Amino acid sequence: MKKIGILIVVLTVFSCTKTQFDDYENSSGDADFSNYVAVGNSLTQGYQDGGLHNENGQQDNSYPAIIARQMGVSFIQPTINGQGDSYMHLEYIDGEIEVISAYDYDITNNHPSAIVPDNSWITWGDTTVKYNNLGISGIKLVNCLSGGNNTAINYNLLQTKYNVNGRFLNFGDEINPISYLDHVKRSNATFFTNWLGNNDILGWSTEGGDDDDVVAVPGLKLTELSDLTEFRNKYDSILTAFYNMGAKGVCATLPDVTSIPYFNTVTLEAVDDDVWIREGADTTIVRLATGEDLLLLTASDELANGIGKIQSKPLPHTVVLDKDEIVIVQTRTNEINNAIKSLAAQYGFALADMNRFMKTLTNTGLSFDGVDFAPTYIEGGLFSLDGVHPYTRGYAVIANEFIRVINEFYGSNIPTVVVGDYRGITFP
Repeated sequence: MKKIGILIVVLTVFSCTKTQFDDYENSSGDADFSNYVAVGNSLTQGYQDGGLHNENGQQDNSYPAIIARQMGVSFIQPTINGQGDSYMHLEYIDGEIEVISAYDYDITNNHPSAIVPDNSWITWGDTTVKYNNLGISGIKLVNCLSGGNNTAINYNLLQTKYNVNGRFLNFGDEINPISYLDHVKRSNATFFTNWLGNNDILGWSTEGGDDDDVVAVPGLKLTELSDLTEFRNKYDSILTAFYNMGAKGVCATLPDVTSIPYFNTVTLEAVDDDVWIREGADTTIVRLATGEDLLLLTASDELANGIGKIQSKPLPHTVVLDKDEIVIVQTRTNEINNAIKSLAAQYGFALADMNRFMKTLTNTGLSFDGVDFAPTYIEGGLFSLDGVHPYTRGYAVIANEFIRVINEFYGSNIPTVVVGDYRGITFP
């Protein structure tokens, strides 16, 4: 549970991007949208507020689903029921607005209004359906096929037993595993969007630069920064699969994770006190945090419990991304993005530079159809309560950026959406 106080939303419009309202007939230009397939992770699957859910059409409005509707084509998603695996929401309690998650209910039982998993969640996923949205929350690009550092990984264990978000795909068994790449090859896509790779840097970052195993799968470290050579080779394999089936599409770069609210909401200015941190995952160094360090959103609970206020009880390294770790993740992000740009150009695919797009939002702010956005937690209007994933309205913004790139590169004229028509934050 996080107390955030009463929010007064004051946003300044620094730049303006207009959505087109003209009526015209759709044209695909040089592309064929008849079988649009989306590959990616949680951003592609429509995850928000710390969960995969569809109670108010959240997953129905994933950015690929929005794009497909604007294309005017059929698009089948592995949609979950209602509350899904639960999610966070806001409550007004004792004069303050608080972020409530299912965890608060499970542990304290003090918040009976906490949104808990839907009854169908433990059995969700129909592997007999051929889906257009292949996004799986939590998947890393380097785990999409065997080889490299992941030769012995059992994909069935990874994507089903240990990642229920991927239970809609058949990953075979221990003897005959089926990889994510195999599903891409079977998709027969005529057009694709590819936003794989975010988890190859995000997991390490959200754990404060920690490489510890998350699940007991031999050889697999979900929080480990992916090796650049392995990433490039396996990304190449995904693009080769699309190229060989004659598909056209768009590849997206990875945002700088340090620019999202998860990493810049709990600041020294907001704490207004000295904060002691344990530096790095493998050191015993304890020091005062400086403006060059980033306190993660999860640090707020620790600070509320008095951790980090004195030298003898520093914040654990898992809730801090220190100045050296920031350099490490930003360097790897740039290296991976250069690989994505190079490979997209090599195969003649379009590029959505989401890294640059997010930097524009961070540096200047954006306004769409009179709706203002900033990279701040909750009141910024783009990110959901988990501080990492967008709200539905944020996914509409992302869909419009993909549409802009598609139209520009392939000569199509897919209409963009009116961002204000999509659901934003719901205050109590």
